[in-house]
Parts: sequence; structure tokens; C-alpha cells
Amino acid sequence: MTVAFKLESTLHAHEQDVRAVGALSNDVIVSAARDKTVRTWQRVSPNQFEPAQAYRGHDHFVNSLAIIPPSEHHPNGMFASGGSDKLINVYDPSVPNAALYTLIGHSENVSALATTPGGNIVSGSWDTTVIVWKNFQQAYTLKGHTAAVWAVLALEEDLILTAAADKTIRLWKDGKHIRTYHGHTDAVRGLAKVPGVGFLSCANDSTLRVWTLDGDCVQELNGHTSFVYSVSVLSTGEYVSSGEDRTVRIWKDGECIQTIQQPCISVWAVGALPNDDIIVGGSDGVVRVFSRAPERMADAETQKQLEDLIAAQAIPSNQVGDINKDKLEGPEALNKPGKKEGQVIMVNTGGSVEAHQWSSQTQSWQKIGEVVGGVGSGNKQLYEGKEYDYVFDIDIGAGPQAMLKLPYNVTENPYQAAQNFIWRHELSQGFLDQIADFITKNAQGVELGQGNEGYQDPYTGGSRYTPGSGASTFGNPPPNQFMDPFTGSSSYRGQSTQMITETKSPVPKQKILPLTTYLSLKQANLDAVMSKLQSNDSEMGSLKLSGDDMNTLSMSLAYLSNPSSGNVNVNGIEILVKLCYTWPPEKRFPALDLLRLFVLYTPESISAVVPDNDVIGFLRQVGGLDKPSSEKVAVTNAMLAYRGLSNLFIKPAGRELVWAKHNTVAEVLQPDVFGAYNAKTARLAISTLAVNFAVFLTMHSESDEDCQVGLAGSLVELLKVEQDEENLYRVLVALGTLMVHSEPCREVASIMGAKVELLRIKTQAAGKQRIESVTDEMVPLVKLE
Repeated sequence: MTVAFKLESTLHAHEQDVRAVGALSNDVIVSAARDKTVRTWQRVSPNQFEPAQAYRGHDHFVNSLAIIPPSEHHPNGMFASGGSDKLINVYDPSVPNAALYTLIGHSENVSALATTPGGNIVSGSWDTTVIVWKNFQQAYTLKGHTAAVWAVLALEEDLILTAAADKTIRLWKDGKHIRTYHGHTDAVRGLAKVPGVGFLSCANDSTLRVWTLDGDCVQELNGHTSFVYSVSVLSTGEYVSSGEDRTVRIWKDGECIQTIQQPCISVWAVGALPNDDIIVGGSDGVVRVFSRAPERMADAETQKQLEDLIAAQAIPSNQVGDINKDKLEGPEALNKPGKKEGQVIMVNTGGSVEAHQWSSQTQSWQKIGEVVGGVGSGNKQLYEGKEYDYVFDIDIGAGPQAMLKLPYNVTENPYQAAQNFIWRHELSQGFLDQIADFITKNAQGVELGQGNEGYQDPYTGGSRYTPGSGASTFGNPPPNQFMDPFTGSSSYRGQSTQMITETKSPVPKQKILPLTTYLSLKQANLDAVMSKLQSNDSEMGSLKLSGDDMNTLSMSLAYLSNPSSGNVNVNGIEILVKLCYTWPPEKRFPALDLLRLFVLYTPESISAVVPDNDVIGFLRQVGGLDKPSSEKVAVTNAMLAYRGLSNLFIKPAGRELVWAKHNTVAEVLQPDVFGAYNAKTARLAISTLAVNFAVFLTMHSESDEDCQVGLAGSLVELLKVEQDEENLYRVLVALGTLMVHSEPCREVASIMGAKVELLRIKTQAAGKQRIESVTDEMVPLVKLE
């Protein structure tokens, strides 16, 4: 039997999803992530890598990588990275401070990169085009795909394969289209060369396909249970794939011979070192390396830590279908051998439902998590007073009204339900197929791993469905539709399609100020947060939680998975509060992350268990806001505390708590406090709190003019130093809301030089419509002192 891959090394440094991986050599790994960085990792022992360099040339998600072979001038090779900022940066790995070249040509996210045998670059984008770059200059553009290009592969110098969300693969020779490969039934996400045969592809239809260049599909590989994002080919001729079903799979002779479960939902990328070790990047922000060589495998304790992390995963019930717990077999089911590699079964252990996966390598079942949230039979959800089999959350983008509810009964036609949803919310008709497909995939008893690609929470990497970023088309947003007040971008980033609407007269330009709604920070991957909490707990010695406490926490998470159930376990909240007080700062952040979610949904429950019912004082203390520090651990805790404070404004009960301690909120928005936190994620939480506090102070039935004026002064100071566009916009909206409401706020803004700052910002933000619009409204409100 073939030797199984086992964990070699776990690489921690990225703060968000790892979207692409590669290798410069057996000893140097490259990874790109949604934290806007590219990182290199240096081998320091047979089974250990350490962070080497961080490359920060992108100002948005980095989604693609390509390794450039060594040359005379760059003997160690180079690499290219592409991202949502539409740019391609080319780096010498030894020079992290600045890109050697920045390639500008795409008008949307650069989602795919490859290099030719001669070292030239090929790039694919959501703008539906592919660009071939020679000597770091644009040589020619390949146009023909009708949706986002997700993968590119250079077989020869000018023989290029491209794959896209239009479900096709295209072959180009010397810039001309010569063949189209049809077969996949959903967006094609990855390509890899298969020597002596042709190439390998993977898609959102859950399959891998092997093709000859002549156009014949000679093999179809089935095993994944959701979108397949990435493929690679080893020197042994074996294939490696990863996807949205939490797995990496190894294929040989048309069969899956090993399934490597991962402790995250989205396994975005797989690659290979020259020695055939496997590199994996996922939505938990971690890079993992797996090897077949015994001398490079991690020690037994490290292997066990990964197994425990996987076993501790909380798997939402909506990923496995509606389970009737009473009809499941008990632990005796684990005495029967599985039917195939990677098979997953559910087992009723009495107290819970566990998921187990069959390993043909070890001839045993391995626990891969516990199913939580709505396990039972005939579960119904309420929406507007009516019962439905499902009520899906559909995220149409950032902003206060981004999350829409889509109710659905299994007896309905998915297309009719999707059409009703589109009409009700006046969405683009072009998304009908995509929404209907989402309903079909998620409203049935599917195998474990049936997931959905979506928005990734900037901290935990949490995933939920976002139209336009899953299994359909991408491109330019439809004009003048759903402009979000906080991002200025189309809520749906879908392929431009003509809406079926009546012709209407132009709508007058809508004012931004004053804002009257609150913003929440609720995105989270509960699996990832709970796994991290359990991992930290295993290191806490005498402070370690009991088994009963851990079970109580699991029940609490079931509430967060479905807050509308109303069945919150206050004991679980009390345990989390205790952890925040007793665990050291570097260990408490998962507990704090969970509490900021409870703040959003049930602030009164937290008030009941914190000292003096003071939620604000509690968050200030455990988040370290009373002793601001720029250390990484302190910044992480502060960011979560600011998120919790922001979420307090969503519920009326939370706003009552705020008013009782609103001067404390004003204190954590003082320049000497927020000035300690430079990380953009922390600054986003701070600017969100500023927005909510400004709206609150201007809309509360009582008035505190001194607090309003103090906040206005703090926001002017923040304007002077804020560089990030999103954070800057939120600070402008917060200050503008106060200025529209209050003459004293306008006066203090004038005294502190706000007009000069506003004119500077407007000049520097030329072409950024939302910044220009809000500054246009604010400038007339202040006098030039």
C-alpha cells in the first residue's frame, strides 16, 4: 500500500484566509492571503519552517501566486502575486520592502497567475480577460471568456490554457483561440499539467477531469462533496486536490487513495514542493505541509494535536442535511469497515452526533467533528410569522442592511423561490441561476462537506454565501445598483446583466449625512473560533476547563448558529467571561471573540454575568483598552473589544447599557487610546464604533453636548492620521453626522482645523466618489479658521 501523507509542519503568521501557495525550493515556501500580505517561510529543521519575510505591496486581498524560475539576475528565482487591488507585484524574495515590478492592466481582481517555461507571466482576472506579460510588459490580451477567469496554465511559451466561471476551458496559441473544452457543469477553478497526457482541471461541480490537448476528457474523478478549488500534480503522477468540503485528496489511477481532513471549511489552495511534499492553505489562515517521508513527519504529539483539532470541529447541521438523530446508528457503526476512502458517516453517541471519516490507509474511522445546531427531524424556522424548512442568509455586501433572508420550503421550485427573492429585493435578474443553484445545493440532505464559498470574515475567516463570489459569474457590477454607503461598491459583484425593470426617471442624488442606522460586526467562523479556544485550553494546565464546561460552551455555540431560537445558555456566557478574566492575554482572544457575538444578539445576558452589569467596563478591561499597547496580542484583543462595543448598539437593550456608561465609550475613542492600534482590522473596529456612537449621540432622547463635542474633537484628530480608505470614510461619516446635528460640533471642528483636513482628503481622494461626496457635504459646515 502507498505510504500515507502525514503532517510535517504547521505555519502560523497569516491573519486571514491563505488563498495561494507555492515553493521556491524544498526549503522556501511562499503563501498569499487575504490579510493583504505575501509571506515566505524558511525550513529550519527537517520538519519545521519559520516565517522569513512579509511582502506588503498590496492594499487588498492577495488571491494568486506564481513562481518565476531562477535567472542570471535572480539566481534564487522570483514570484508574482495578484489581488483584489487589480495589481500584479513581482518580488525578489530577498527584497521584501518593495516590488521590483508592478504590472497594471486588469480592471478587476487578479484571480489567477502562472509563468511560462521562459519565466514570462500569464494572469487571469474577474474582468474576463487573460494578459500575457513579457519582460514585465503587457504583450497581448486573450479575450473570449464570458465570466471571471479562475485559472491559467502555460504549457509552452505561447500555448496557454485558461479556465473560467463560464464553465469552459480554452486553449490559445500565439494569442489566438484554437479550442474550447466543454464538460464541467460549473465554474472551473484550477488547472495543472499532466505530463504525457495533457492537463487536469477542477471545478465547482465537485469533479476533477483529465483532458488531452485534442479535447478528449479521458477521466472524471468523483469524491469531493463540494466546490474543488485547487489541483496539483506530483512527480509520481498522482493528483492532489482541495476544496470547500474541508479536505485535501490524493488520487492515483482514477481513485482517491487518501483523504486528509483539514480543520477549516475552505481549503483554498494546494501545491507541491520539488520533493513532492504537499503545501496546503485554508480559511483558518494557516499553511500546513504534509509529507510521506518519515524523517520529515512531525512528532507524534504534533500529529495528535492536529487530530484533536479536527475532531473538535463543530460542523453546522446545514452542511450535512436534516438529521434525525434517533434514526442514526450508535458507536457500534464504527465497528463496520467503510466502503471507500473518505466516506463519512454520522453516529449517535447519545449526547451528540459525531461525524467520522473512513481511512483506507489505516483501515479505521477517524472522528472529524461534532454536528451542532438544529440536529433533529422536522426542524422549522420562522420568518415573518410563518414556518419554513430553511431561512437562508444572503449577504449582498457590506453596510447596515446587507443581510437578506431567503425563506424556502422543500416543496417549492428553487427557481421560483429565487425569482421571488429577486423581485422582492429588486436584484439583478442575472443572478437567478446562481441563487437557485445555492438553494438546490443547501436545501437537501447532502454529504458532509457540502459548503458554500462566500465572504470571509477579516478575523476568523468565517464563510457565508455571497452572491457573485461562489459558483457563478464575476465581472463588473451592474451600473447604479445597490451602491453600499460604506464601500461604494455594488452589493452584488456579478456579471453585468440587464435587469428586467421599467424605465424610470433619474433619481436625485441622495445625501449621505446624517447617518441614522447602526453597523454590526457579526461575521465569524464559529468552528475556527471554538477550535482555537479548545487548542488554547489544552495548554492552560490548572486553568483548563472541565468536560462539563466544554459541553456547556458547545451548547452556547449552538445558539450563535441560530440566534433566532432564543435559547441562550447563560452558563456558557459566564464561562467565557471567566476565561477572559483568568486566562493570560495571549490565550483569551477566542473567548472574547465569542462574547462580542453574544453582545450582538443578547447583550442583557452578558450584563447579567459581568461585574456591576457593566458590559462596557468589562470589554474595556479584558480588551486592554484601559492600558493601550501596540503589541500584537494587545492589538488583537483590543480589536475584538472594539467589535464588541460596536455590536452593543444593535439591540435596544444594548443601547440602554451604552447610555449608562457612554462617557466610558467616549474615553476609548480618545486619541491617546486609539493611537496605539495601527492594524487596519483594529482601526476598522474603531471607526465602526465611532460611527455607531455618533449616530447614538445624535438620536438619543437625552442629549450630552459635551460628549458630542469631545467625540467630534477626537474624530478630527483621527482624520489627520487615518490612511485606509474604508476607515477614513467611516470616520468622515461619523464626524459629518455630528456636524449636521450640532452647532458646537461644527465649531470645535473649525477650531481644530477640520476644513483644511477635509480639503486635503478630498484632493488626495480624487476619483474616489464616496470620499468626494461626503467631504462635499461636510466642507460647507465648517468655517476656515
